[in-house]
Amino acid sequence: MKKVLLGIFVVASLASCNKGKSVDKLESDDQKASYAFGTGLGEQIKGLGGRLVETDSINYDQLEKGIRDYLKSGKDGRESYAIGQQVGQQIETVINQQQLDQMDKDIIVQGIMDVVRHKKLLITQEAGMGILDTYAKNNQQKLVKKNSDESTKLIDEKKKVSGAKTTASGLVYVVEKEGTGVKPNINSIVKVKYTGKLLATGKVFDSTDKNPEAKGGVEFPLNQVIPGWSEGLQLMTKGAKYKFYIPANLGYGEMGAPGGQIGPNQALEFEVELIDIKEGQPAPAGQPGAGGQGMSEEQIKALQEQIQAQAAQQQGK
Repeated sequence: MKKVLLGIFVVASLASCNKGKSVDKLESDDQKASYAFGTGLGEQIKGLGGRLVETDSINYDQLEKGIRDYLKSGKDGRESYAIGQQVGQQIETVINQQQLDQMDKDIIVQGIMDVVRHKKLLITQEAGMGILDTYAKNNQQKLVKKNSDESTKLIDEKKKVSGAKTTASGLVYVVEKEGTGVKPNINSIVKVKYTGKLLATGKVFDSTDKNPEAKGGVEFPLNQVIPGWSEGLQLMTKGAKYKFYIPANLGYGEMGAPGGQIGPNQALEFEVELIDIKEGQPAPAGQPGAGGQGMSEEQIKALQEQIQAQAAQQQGK
């Protein structure tokens, strides 16, 4: 979402904190045209708010400061600052994806600047790559185990929630509202509204309510989604609202989701409303869901990448 803002202008935060002048009355055509241009951009920015998830936000003071600083700075300052912003965003993305909060961001920046300023390095770059590779592998192993233990505990707690039921596979669900009619099958195409959260933190990672293009619901074939969704939706009838607590093995497994929003072995919570059901086509042999069988790790990974690419394409529209 913040990339969209950066597409309109580079959001900077340089030394100046001046708000700039403001007027109470528009006295010239230049002022009127300038103000009209600004209000048009303001409407675009305000419209982005409806697409933010609950855990995201826009700091409008920083937004204003970024606009003013960009317009005041020279070409060299703008380009250099923009590169710095991009590098900072890449660092933040890696840290979030790999859950490396323990890393020291100041030392990361020191390493960058020692290279670009041709200073003597504290360790060679070749040695550093080996250290980093080992560090990342060890961290991933720890994260897989930590998240697995935490997710198992959380799912066990949800089994005790009032009205909770557990299927043979380990999916936990709570009926919030029953619907009527037939239930979908593995080859059905369903239309749903939903909100997805990380069970460990309650962080919303996806929601049709926050996407103007999906407020009426989104459609997808049940034989091409994670096992927890495929199984859970087949329990529902049109108009029903369920809450699913999905163990990691029925979600994104040890791989997690591309983009880092869902880490390895993280349990998920979904609030789902089944809007409509259509007949679909059986999945081709060897594809996810074919013959009603579960998905392999390779199939899950391929599907995750496909869903992530589609989501990124929709956000970029």
